[in-house]
Amino acid sequence: MAHEEVTSGKDRSVWVVAQSEITATSPTHFGLIYMVDNLMTVGPDPNSQVLGRAQGSPGFADLHNPAFALGLNFVFTEGKYKGSTISVLGRNPITEKVRELPIVGGTGVFRMARGIAITSTYYLDEATNNVILEYTLYVTHYTSV
Repeated sequence: MAHEEVTSGKDRSVWVVAQSEITATSPTHFGLIYMVDNLMTVGPDPNSQVLGRAQGSPGFADLHNPAFALGLNFVFTEGKYKGSTISVLGRNPITEKVRELPIVGGTGVFRMARGIAITSTYYLDEATNNVILEYTLYVTHYTSV
């Protein structure tokens, strides 16, 4: 699945909500915190089937390397997982080609979820900073009988 972060324009889905006094001089943007509510689709084409929203708060949390402390919820609003969520919480070293993040919980179909989310940057528009991220989720969860 994929989600697109739109940083400008009428369909903007990423907003700066805080920054520290060091952010302006930090080479890693330390202390800059965003809030996101991104469209989540089956594939990286923004016109592919909608699954829901990727909602959360990435914040630059490393003084030496560009890395987010990321809390992200995959909120399923369509399809067989509608009404369920998967929660990711961890360090996202954004300059690495492939990143692994822990799945720490979920709701609905994904109750008591655990696992990993593998993510990579599919597309980056350096002029606007709009980005499309791909995620592959490996999830174990509770199934009621």
